[in-house]
Amino acid sequence: MRYFAYGSNLSSQYMRRTCPSATFIMKADLPNFGVEFRHYSEKRQGGISSIVEAPGKMVRGVLFEIRVEEIEELDIVESVPEGLYRRDTFLVMGEDGNWHEAELYRVTNPRGPYPPAKGYLDLMIEGAREHGLDASYVEELVSLRRSLE
Repeated sequence: MRYFAYGSNLSSQYMRRTCPSATFIMKADLPNFGVEFRHYSEKRQGGISSIVEAPGKMVRGVLFEIRVEEIEELDIVESVPEGLYRRDTFLVMGEDGNWHEAELYRVTNPRGPYPPAKGYLDLMIEGAREHGLDASYVEELVSLRRSLE
């Protein structure tokens, strides 16, 4: 099963805690959406990400191949049964120039936006660098992180 990671799960090391089979396929983008921190996490002490419709914007991320039983475990980690996130199927544009159907998570009842949780944002930066996402996007994340100090 293909999964599009754009938040903390960009980090392969973090992702493999729940989904050890996760295999990086390629970078991918979700056009006409943006990333916002639309749920406040008490545990993380800050906002966690979701996608929101945003004409002309782009969500940068990566595609992973994951075993079905592991994505069901990821549903639990992402609090799908409690209604925090929901898993949806979207078409994302791969770096190969083709559209790919992939699962992704988004906050069910967005609020905020909130300042991002520092540790959460650190995982996004780690994953964005690891996978060589667009340099301007990485710098945007780093600048956001600096603003939280």
